[in-house]
This record gives sequence, C-alpha cells and structure tokens, in this order.
Amino acid sequence: MAPKDIMTNSHAKSILNAMNSLRKSNTLCDVTLRVEQKDFPAHRIVLAACSDYFCAMFTSELSEKDKPYVDIQGLTASTMEILLDFVYTETVHVTVENVQELLPAACLLQLKGVKQACCEFLESQLDPSNCLGIRDFAETHNCVDLMQAAEVFSQKHFPDVVQHEEFILLNQEEVEKLIKCDEIQVDSEEPVFEAVINWVKHSKKEREASLPELLQYVRMPLLTPRYITDVIDTEPFIRCSLQCRDLVDEAKKFHLRPELRSQMQGPRTRARLGKHQRSAYQNGWERVWFNVFCHLAGSE
Repeated sequence: MAPKDIMTNSHAKSILNAMNSLRKSNTLCDVTLRVEQKDFPAHRIVLAACSDYFCAMFTSELSEKDKPYVDIQGLTASTMEILLDFVYTETVHVTVENVQELLPAACLLQLKGVKQACCEFLESQLDPSNCLGIRDFAETHNCVDLMQAAEVFSQKHFPDVVQHEEFILLNQEEVEKLIKCDEIQVDSEEPVFEAVINWVKHSKKEREASLPELLQYVRMPLLTPRYITDVIDTEPFIRCSLQCRDLVDEAKKFHLRPELRSQMQGPRTRARLGKHQRSAYQNGWERVWFNVFCHLAGSE
C-alpha cells in the first residue's frame, strides 16, 4: 500500500489553545509587552509569526530585539488585550465602542486579520448618518475596500446622506467631490441643488463665496422649468450672485431653445447614472414642455 499524507483539522487549533494557556500562566514566555504601565507576557515566536511589526522587531538589529520588556506606544491596555487574544485564538471581538481604537492599533501592529474584521464590521454599520465619516476613517487607515464601500453607499443614498450633520460639516472640496459624481442616485437634481444651498446656509459668511463654484456641478438643465422659476429664481443667494444667475440662465436657455441643445452638451446636461435619473430624463420631455408652456401662459 502506497504511503499517504493525512491532514487533520484540529492540529493548528490545538496548538493555539495550548500556547494561549501557556501565555495566561506566564509559562515559557520570553517577552513582556508593556502598555500604559500594564504588563502582557507573551512568546516572541508567536508574535513574530502573526505580525510583520513584531517579526521585524525581534529579528532585526532593533534595540528591542533582546529586551525582556518592550514598551508599545499608541494604543490602550484594553486594546492590547483584545489584540493578544486574537493572536493566540484567531478570534476578535469588535464592537461599536472599540472599533475606532482597534482598527488603528491593528494597522500599527500589522495584524491583518483584525484589520479585516474591523473593516467588515464597519461596512455592516454603514448608514446615511455615518457613511461619510467611515469613508474618511477608512481612507486615513488605507482600508481601500471599506473606503469604496462607504463611497458607493453615500452615492446610493445621497438624498438621505445630505440631511445629516456629517454632510453639513464637510469642507468645500469634499462637497464638490460628492455632488460632481455621476454615480449619485437621485430621482432629479432637486436634492443636489438643495444640498448645496443648505450647506452654504449653515455658515453663510464663510461659505457664501463658494456657492458659484459648487453650483456649476448641479445639473440645472435637467431640472424642470417650474422648479427653476419657482424655487431657484426666488432663492436670495442666487439672486445676489451674477455667476449663479448665469448658470440659471443657461438652464433656462436649454429648455427654451431646443435647437441649441446639441451645442450645449456637457457635464451639466449629462444625466446621473442613478437608477431613476436616466429614465426620467429620457422619457419626461412631454411633461417638461407642458410645464414650460403652462408657466409661460400663466405669466402673460
């Protein structure tokens, strides 16, 4: 009978459990991690096997290589305890309360499994009220997949996202990045225009000068003539800015001079790629022109 290699599923788990028991009884430990004046006995070989950070520390010529005690800066003792539990058990307990400390600590110590667990947890927590903050948090810690997931979420739920404080507190560049995006899902450009106006109104003195720059990313030609004349024309911020008035006039011209539309094609006349916007743009011209003529007739 030919020899056969047999793989068992319990060996690795059994070793981890044994090493964790040794750690907790401070048996065969050859290094102590000190965090916030609290000591954590551990085994160098286990730490080095799980973390490139510790591997470099214990195998290079760094001063910590042979020290019995190693001070770890930049994380709390409670976080260190969670991370060590992961190293020895392959299990990490992520919560709303600890994830903001746990993810940076995992990045610092290069514990990829904890970082992945934190990112998956945060992705499951995405909400219109927090997606912009999670996106920035992910970008800070180079969590590319989480950052992309948060960005897609903010695009998909744009009308709800702009109702929350995170949007209002964005700087001009961040607002611009969001509203110029083709992928935001809106039934019309109305929530985009209203988001810009509300952002400006939140801090009038500091933000009023930014309105013309931001308004150029609102696709006003795609709005109905009734909304342009009844809402945008009556907005004081618009009436007080020549640049804003020029953008409004462009939208009116797009509706009133159909023979010129081919010459006016550009970013402001391109439909968003959201689920309803394109069909509304393509199929709604009969209703749009009915509104135009009703408005013109009523003004005479």
